[in-house]
This record gives sequence, C-alpha cells and structure tokens, in this order.
Amino acid sequence: MMRFLPGAVVALLLWPGAGTAAVAALPNQEPPRILLDQSPRAVEYQLNRLTNDELVRVERKTDDPKYRPVYVALLTRKGLPQPIREEALTALAGMDKASPSQVLLDTLSKIVADDTATADSLLKLMFAQPPTALRSERATFEKVAAGTAPAATAAAYGAMIIADGDPAPAWEAATKQGQVPSLLRAVPQLPSADLRGRLSAPVTAFLDATRDPAARALAITALGATRADAATFERLAQEVLAPPGGADETVRDAAIAALLRMPESAWPRPRAEPLARAIVAIVKEAPADRRTEPSLIQAIQFGDKLAALLPDDTRRAVKKDLRALGVQVIPIATVPEQMLFDVKWFVVEAAKPVQIVLTNPDAMQHNLVLGAPRSVQEIGTAAAALPPPADPQAKAYVPDTPLVINSTRLLQGGETDRLNFTAPDKPGEYVYLCTFPGHWIRMYGVMLVVPDMDAWEASPTKPTDPVTGKPLDSQRQ
Repeated sequence: MMRFLPGAVVALLLWPGAGTAAVAALPNQEPPRILLDQSPRAVEYQLNRLTNDELVRVERKTDDPKYRPVYVALLTRKGLPQPIREEALTALAGMDKASPSQVLLDTLSKIVADDTATADSLLKLMFAQPPTALRSERATFEKVAAGTAPAATAAAYGAMIIADGDPAPAWEAATKQGQVPSLLRAVPQLPSADLRGRLSAPVTAFLDATRDPAARALAITALGATRADAATFERLAQEVLAPPGGADETVRDAAIAALLRMPESAWPRPRAEPLARAIVAIVKEAPADRRTEPSLIQAIQFGDKLAALLPDDTRRAVKKDLRALGVQVIPIATVPEQMLFDVKWFVVEAAKPVQIVLTNPDAMQHNLVLGAPRSVQEIGTAAAALPPPADPQAKAYVPDTPLVINSTRLLQGGETDRLNFTAPDKPGEYVYLCTFPGHWIRMYGVMLVVPDMDAWEASPTKPTDPVTGKPLDSQRQ
C-alpha cells in the first residue's frame, strides 16, 4: 500500500526550523478508503467528497487500472501542487498508453469554462513537456487548435509556439481561424520569457484593433505577461486612466490585475500619482455595497501600492481618500508550499470596520484566526489539541478561548473567505495565525491597531514579531 503524508507534515519536515513537537502535534490520520469497485459515478462522488489533503493520501498504484479515477482526480483537483499533478499525468499516460500531451488535451477538453485555476495548472504541465516531444505531435496540435474547447485550444496553440520556437506561425494560424483569443489564453503560461516577449507587438496590435470586451481583457492579461517594461506598463495604464464610466469594467479590472502582477521596479514613478487618483475615482464611483467585491478590493490594493511610491503628503492624502470610501479591506494570501501568509503585518484604526480577504492558493488547508496581543503560541498550541470537527460546516481548529477575537473557516486550495469585523477599541499589536495543527509556527502576523490612522501615517511605527520579539520591517513576505 502506498501511503502519503499530509501536506502539512511534508511542509514541516522540509522546514529546517521545525521540531519533532510540531510534527507530533499533527493529527494521525489513516488514508481514506475509497470503494473502487462501484460505478464510475459512485467512485467520482466518493473522491469529490475528500479534501485535498485526504485526496493526496488515497491509496493508488500505477500498475492497476482500477486506480485510474484516483489519478484523474489528482490531475484535475483545484489547488493541488504541480508535483502531484505530474505524478498523476505520468500514471495516466502509462495506463492509457498515450503521450502526456494527449492525456492533457483530453483532460483540458473536459474542463469547465470557469475553472481557470485548474486549466492554468494543466497548461503549465503541457508547456513543460520537452520541445522535441511537442514537435513530434505538432500535427495533432493543429487539429485541436481548430476545435471549440477553449482550454484545449489554448494548450494546442501554446504547444505549437514552443514546438516551433517562434510564435509567428501559431499567431498566423490563429488569426486565419479566428482563434486569437484562445492563443492569448496560453501566453501567460508560456515558460519562455523570450517567446512571451516576441508576442508583445502582435498582442498590442490586437488589443488596439478589437472592441470586444472579453477579447480585450484576454489581450490585456497576455500583454502583461509579455514584457515587464515601461512601455507595457504605460499601455496597461491607459485602460485604468480612462474616465470613470468610460471604460468597460471587465477590461479595466484585467488591466489593474495585470499591472499588479508586474514587478514594482517596472512601475514608472511619474505615473504613480495619476494612477492612484484614478483608482480613488473608480472606487468612489462604485456603490458603497460593491466596494468589498474582489475587483474593487484589487483596485484598492493597487491604489495602496501606488501610494507607497508618492511623496509623504500625497501618499497620506491618497490613503486617507481610499479609507474614507468605506470598509478598510486587507487582502491576505497564503504562500504556496511555504506555510506563510504573504502579509507580515498591517495597520487598522481602532473601532473602525475592517474586512480581511483570505485567499488560499496552496494545496494545504489554512485558516486565519485573529487573537489578542502576544497570544500566537497559546492559541496555536490549544488548536493543535483539538480533534477534527464532526460537523464539516464547523470552524475547524479554532479553540474556545477569550484570546480568539474572530476567525475564518478552514479553506481548501483555491478558496477565498471574507472576515468582516470591527477593529478592537484598544490599540495594540494583535496577532493573526493559521491554527491548522503545526502551521502557527510559521504562519502568523500582526494586526497593528492604532488610535488614529492619519496620525500614524504622519509618524509611522512598526510592530515587533510576536514570537521572536524582533522588529518587523517589510509588511510583505
């Protein structure tokens, strides 16, 4: 029997600073039992009920076809790490006596249109195949590229680009077949910076020529992946600087997302203030009840980052304007395979409304628990002693203690949760942590509650690490 350690155990074992006590604190769980002799629909139902950690621990053997549904689930489950998908791909290619590319094309043809996260993971696997192998199947890719399954078509065009070592033939074919949007879908996942860079000119030309909002959004996302330079930034910025109400929201949101993905070293400082002012206008135009939607949260995040590039007085004015428009929104994400939050600390004003948006792109389960100052170890240790809840809707591993102020649910890979609360009345260095057993050792941060945000902005202070007692400098990992 093949047995697989839970993702949490693997992460702790790989982390040099983790001791045996941390590993011992994790639940001792047996691999879930799946009845593989039932109908395909029944087997699929059983697998779909498993969490990501449970699915990874399911018994499987590459030389027995009855385990094929397990490998299909591992290949297509949202939020699983690429090594697990690679294992599944290799197993399925052997079972089906097919090439990895053929398995991926077949799988991508069945991916639902809105499951972009899984499709992107499978595109990366396709584009990681050796160019020589892709060249041997180029005729197959040409046939698939003429089809109607969007994710499979994107994979075919991307594979053609890699096989040719030149994007021009695939771009010409896509143009003739009216499939440029499918090719654009592949661009951000291409592993070669050179190939992506050579697509900058045709993608820009397509963006300038088309008026279809969906196609323009795809072009903007692709353009942001071609070159991280001032020219790309400027072209994307034009979509944000359009007067409020004069730009399509889908296109503008794609531009903001693309700009956020560009390294901040490529952001021209002279453009920071007009863009920051444009973000303030965009948020102000939105109805109050929409200002906690993901697209507006993303815009506020971009505005905050732009404000950091401005002179002190202007920076404080922009941040004050953004705060005045509604609930203070704090986006926090987990860092895949590192057991970290991407935010080390953040600042909120006492007694003011706050929303934390926790996103989990990791394969492991994570939550976020807010606690009293200096309570990381006490809350984390208490959580490790809790059994998994019998009720799947219950908040797992959240101890019943007055030290806990609020908490999200336990998120699977790819999930997002929003935590709405009012900041404590009493200023101080409150903490947040993931309480899945063993995670708190690395996954924690500080919520700095200040009496007056404007006063803090004028003379900022930084919190200390609640575990080591050392000063915290950068707010992000």
